[in-house]
Amino acid sequence: MKQRLLWMFVCVASLMGGAFAADTPQTVVTEADDAYHFENWEGSPHNASYTEWWYFNLYDANDNVQAIFTYQVVNPLDLGGLAAAAVTVVVYQPNKMIPETDIFPLSAFTASYSAADLTMGADSISVSGPSTYNIMGATNDGRLNWNLQYQRDAASWFAADHANVAPAPWEKMSWLVYMPGANVTGTLTVDGHTYNVNCGGYHDHNWGQWDFQKVLWNWAQYSQPGLAFDLGDFDRNQSGRAGIEIAGQRFIFNSGEYTLIHTKWAFDQQDNIPYPVESVFTAQNNRAQVNILLQIQKTQPLLTGEPPSLVIYEQTSHFTGSLTPNGAAPINFAGDGFAEYTSISKASQ
Repeated sequence: MKQRLLWMFVCVASLMGGAFAADTPQTVVTEADDAYHFENWEGSPHNASYTEWWYFNLYDANDNVQAIFTYQVVNPLDLGGLAAAAVTVVVYQPNKMIPETDIFPLSAFTASYSAADLTMGADSISVSGPSTYNIMGATNDGRLNWNLQYQRDAASWFAADHANVAPAPWEKMSWLVYMPGANVTGTLTVDGHTYNVNCGGYHDHNWGQWDFQKVLWNWAQYSQPGLAFDLGDFDRNQSGRAGIEIAGQRFIFNSGEYTLIHTKWAFDQQDNIPYPVESVFTAQNNRAQVNILLQIQKTQPLLTGEPPSLVIYEQTSHFTGSLTPNGAAPINFAGDGFAEYTSISKASQ
């Protein structure tokens, strides 16, 4: 039976959206773009709904271990309701998955407005340079400890800037894919066993204000040297977007230019809802065509509150796909990455 995580923090890899023309993301990304952003939103009447997080993952094929790390702050002015910081980690091993969340008072959170330097208690992100980050931390129960360096190896891109992600006009989010691909080195210790990590990874960053319990999405991310794919798709919302970069050239698809079809499902008995275990993504515009099969390998559900509430299915996935630029031969790729699916729990309270 899965571990229940009754927390209002959302361990979200990536939401995306926005009314942007195809192939026109912000092309120049600086260290400050990945820094803390609350000062640009302060004064809004909806600051109690403000949230910001920095997300990292790694996929170590040699040891068959995967992990995600999220550093998040919610309601930083403590305007009523939940106001705190949190670090969430999920580790996937061959025989078990370990989800952990530690919540800190706002007084334990510090962040810079010039770079992605931050602390949450003893956990931290430190920036050594525009392409080099170090993330460190340990869970309060001592089960997980990490000391990792992320070296960016694919160009950053802005996928959303104050994009409307829900019916209410104030519900807006920004999303920066700062490291579409990265080389990750260092150590990850799980229940006393230390992995010496040297593998691929990813880092992105989200901020804004919206109602977590009403926004549903699909997300997927895969990278290999010279290629990076990202997808953010909103349920019943036309603000989704997908991007794929190969050899320094990025192709972007807006919601009307792609489809995502879930073709196989499993059932979450505890939350009484299905979740996908296989999906087909197709995209085409006047620049390129993309076809990808996602086959889910492992799934960790995270419950964000008492039912009925949002359930986030944090998944590892195998990707098999092709990119065909117009007028060129198909470029095939295959490997392992991450995906997310969200739904609302129907479990009895």
